[in-house]
Amino acid sequence: MKVEKGKAVGCNEFETIDADVLIVANKQETDSGFLRSLTGVVINEDGTIKIDMQRMTGYEGVFAGGDMLPGENRSATIAIGQGKKAAKYIDAFLKGNTYQKPEKHLTASYKKLHMWYKTDAPQKEQDKLAPEVAIQNFDEVNAGLSEKESRYEAQRCLSCGNCFECDGCFGACPEDAIIKLGAGNRYKFNYDACTGCAVCYEQCPCHAIEMIPEPVKSI
Repeated sequence: MKVEKGKAVGCNEFETIDADVLIVANKQETDSGFLRSLTGVVINEDGTIKIDMQRMTGYEGVFAGGDMLPGENRSATIAIGQGKKAAKYIDAFLKGNTYQKPEKHLTASYKKLHMWYKTDAPQKEQDKLAPEVAIQNFDEVNAGLSEKESRYEAQRCLSCGNCFECDGCFGACPEDAIIKLGAGNRYKFNYDACTGCAVCYEQCPCHAIEMIPEPVKSI
């Protein structure tokens, strides 16, 4: 196998090896012929389908994704992501609405974090095979983590820019302007009680709260 212009190309050289498990991962094309009877559907020469900004084909109510769409990077990961996106548009379509992408907040860099607490929790080290043992077989060199260890390590993540309900703002607000809505529902801000002191902003460890100038109300 050799690579030409970024693509793997066979070189007519073969090798026979023993294997316990064989996974077929050869490239497959989409059979989109069944869509030719639908008016408005545009099918490219390679069988892929054209979609609009709502991920819908030219025929109302028919959506496409994955290998149905053109592109060099058609992988399982991309197809799964497209399926997630399509589901949002399909849900809105069935409800008679148009899905609008929510605005993404800016990335919270490390300099924006307010770490008012620190813990001594060293990263869990994975067991590794010794080099002299690893070269004797195809066993995983890194042992990985157990489910319990993985869940514990996941708690190290601050989900920068996203609220994880640490209650820092709730406990620090001197005006009781922050209302706790219950586990998983985060908080609501009572702007009539808020004085703009920014204590909640300073207490938020992951920059989920942003301070902006108060909008000018038109008279």
